[in-house]
Amino acid sequence: MNLPHIQLAQSFTKIGWDVQRPTYTFEPAHTQLHIEQKPAEMILHRTQPVVQIDQSQCRADMDLKSTAQQNAEFAAYGRKSVLEYIARVTAEGEQMGAIENKGNVIADIAKGKKFMTDHQFGYGNVPGNLSLHMNGIPGELNIEWKLGGTSIDVQQTPFHQRYEKGKIDYYIQQKNRLNIQVSGDNVDTLY
Repeated sequence: MNLPHIQLAQSFTKIGWDVQRPTYTFEPAHTQLHIEQKPAEMILHRTQPVVQIDQSQCRADMDLKSTAQQNAEFAAYGRKSVLEYIARVTAEGEQMGAIENKGNVIADIAKGKKFMTDHQFGYGNVPGNLSLHMNGIPGELNIEWKLGGTSIDVQQTPFHQRYEKGKIDYYIQQKNRLNIQVSGDNVDTLY
């Protein structure tokens, strides 16, 4: 016999979710350091020492005089001789002109003149003592420093951090349902 019966089919609500995990990123700070060093300079200013040696007197003592020195000596000797001669002739002329003085003036003048000159002899070193003249001029050394210096350039970038919160999104995958089915022979339904 085919009895009427009711079939119930039920489905539950299914909830689904999407999970977004939290994220944290961190970039550390970077520092760049540029150091430039310029070298120091040392500048030397040097004046050479000088030793001056004057040998002209030594050479003159050995009669090795320069032409200019010999000419100067001969000119001085000639001038002195001429002046002495002029003075002697003037003195003799005044003696001769003084008639008031009695005596033989010409004989006196002749006695005063020598036929042989006196010679002097002496001992001496050739070249003479202390005839070499030396002079020393000290040299100089000046040191000048130019400092190069150092330049330092620091470039710093700050650190970066980023945090994103996690989140959960809920949604309904399947709604709840109830299916009712009547099967079998005729069923009277009342309303």
